[in-house]
Amino acid sequence: MAFTDQAALADDATFRAKVRVALATAAVQVMGEDKGQMSDTQFGKRQALAYDVLRAAASGMLLEAFVWAVVANAAITGASTDSDLQFTVNSVWGDLSGVRIND
Repeated sequence: MAFTDQAALADDATFRAKVRVALATAAVQVMGEDKGQMSDTQFGKRQALAYDVLRAAASGMLLEAFVWAVVANAAITGASTDSDLQFTVNSVWGDLSGVRIND
């Protein structure tokens, strides 16, 4: 997908609504996840982002960052399935929460 197509997709209202639902879904899942092998820092950052997303779900705060992270995946198109979008949101969660490789 060309950059211009990705930029147009980021502005598409239907696409943004789908990413918004995927974002809220991921936030609920992250809030319930076990710490497991994550460091305290990793776990804390992931939880903090989930909390922020859930508190601001109605306003759409943080949606813009996730929309652009999702469209950065060239495999994502307007025809992508809900599960493809959910997978992509889940896969960028750590990045957007600020988790670094040394955390």
